[in-house]
Amino acid sequence: MNLLDATVVQVAAPAIHADLGGAVSDVQWFTAAYTLPFAVLLVGGGRLGDIAGRRRLFVIGVTGFMAASAACALAPGVGALIAFRAVQGAAAALIIPQTIGLIRTMFSGAEMSKALGSIGPVMGLSAVCGPVLGGLITHADLFGSSWRAVFLVNIPLCLVVLALSPRLMEDRAPERPTLDVTGTLLAMAGVGLLVRPLIGADLTALSGWSWAGIAAGLCLMAVFAVHQRRVAGAGRTPLVEPSLFARRGFPAALVTSTVFFAVTNGLTTVVVLHLQLALPAEC
Repeated sequence: MNLLDATVVQVAAPAIHADLGGAVSDVQWFTAAYTLPFAVLLVGGGRLGDIAGRRRLFVIGVTGFMAASAACALAPGVGALIAFRAVQGAAAALIIPQTIGLIRTMFSGAEMSKALGSIGPVMGLSAVCGPVLGGLITHADLFGSSWRAVFLVNIPLCLVVLALSPRLMEDRAPERPTLDVTGTLLAMAGVGLLVRPLIGADLTALSGWSWAGIAAGLCLMAVFAVHQRRVAGAGRTPLVEPSLFARRGFPAALVTSTVFFAVTNGLTTVVVLHLQLALPAEC
């Protein structure tokens, strides 16, 4: 459900734009407003589960996701929809880490391998099916809901998950890690400053303020890297464990994943916008 919502809006975005109006660049924010907090808060969400209990955070995340989905479906304007999408992404960042942690608690040995092996394909298939499902639901126009049904489909899923959640085992880390609030804020500010000037922009004609924002974002990300090393050196728990970069495999996997998602998501967005916005205008 969480990864489905990362891509389900891509095809529905032009219909949302036609209904709510606003700048064409807002179409990109319908997805970016979700994925940015989702990505930046993902590790922090896992830390909170270690501290406060994974089942508790899972239930809080699903409840927040359901409320944000309903708010998105009822959004009266573009600004409200983008804000609610950001809340959705933050709630998803609470859910996903608890899912992996709860599986490790509830299963062991070969059964845990089967459980982890099952959730991977489900998550990947959900992300791939997002654009298709978004197009089908929007085109179906269920009860005259148009694009709003794209968000309403989350409500019954959340209710089923919440009904089954009491059967989950509560679990938390035996030694509570510290929560790197400063690192989280630095990452959010740095990524935001980097991405904001690029949304809907003509890269050949960026303003001075846009370049200043990008430069500030890069500086903050450099400060973030230094901060992570200092936190680890002080014996506290950093947001990103620096020792992961000691071997070549992890950085290589990061680069590969970045290129893969940049190409697939970027290509999907460009094709969708061209077919639904540019091509009809040309015809």
